[in-house]
Amino acid sequence: MENVLTSEGLHFGYHNRNIVENFGLSIRKGEMASIVGPNGSGKSTVLRLLTRLVRPNKGIVYLEGEAIALMNTKQVARKLTMLPQTQDPNLDLTVRDLVKQGRHPHLKWYEECRNEHEDAVDWALQMTDMTKLQHRSLYTLSGGERQRAWIAMAVAQTPHTLLLDEPTTYLDVAHQLEVMELLQFLNRKQGITIVMVMHDLNQASRYSDRIIAMKDGKLVSQGSPAEVFLPDFFSQVFGIEANVYEDEGKPVYTPRGLAISRKWEELHV
Repeated sequence: MENVLTSEGLHFGYHNRNIVENFGLSIRKGEMASIVGPNGSGKSTVLRLLTRLVRPNKGIVYLEGEAIALMNTKQVARKLTMLPQTQDPNLDLTVRDLVKQGRHPHLKWYEECRNEHEDAVDWALQMTDMTKLQHRSLYTLSGGERQRAWIAMAVAQTPHTLLLDEPTTYLDVAHQLEVMELLQFLNRKQGITIVMVMHDLNQASRYSDRIIAMKDGKLVSQGSPAEVFLPDFFSQVFGIEANVYEDEGKPVYTPRGLAISRKWEELHV
């Protein structure tokens, strides 16, 4: 299957501190993948490297076969977009005005968002179930609605690949599932390749084709959820003891405790 996003030998760090080391990855067209790992493992930095928001100290990223560093900004934006972990909560825009911003990579400097571009905005609002809320101000929306509005902006950009940094952060469980179901729909029905940084490992398992695990800035494991989410994985990567069982064909874990808890008990005997 065709690779749409590939990195080779990525290194990034500053002040003699390595954040990402020798990171190589290939994302296949139509895939839905989750990057997981402990806090500080370099997950968000990898997303920024893949989208050239930061420049690697070494290594190269290819977007649909082209070196992304040599592509112009509009070329990149027509093929790939990224939603960061947080957005400006005080942005004074309606939902529709926000979604229109997704069309900027397709407009010439003198063009306005009209005709087929307005059609793309309507389509994005429909795909994300935001049509009824399109004239509402962003700051009047719930957290889940606001996240869907930002995803609608990304969808209006009509990218081939969408990267998201912790898309369910700060949302309650119902809104988390709403966002994840939307992303799965965009992946399965619209063919958008999706790469996410995820903290909720059970959600990553449920919705992902592939798990990409990081620790200390390095890729340590990757494969299907069933191949990666084994008891030893949770001990080695997260330092916890976990029970793993299957639910509807996907692995689910429950933590039993810290892998080093016995050492603490010995210290207090």
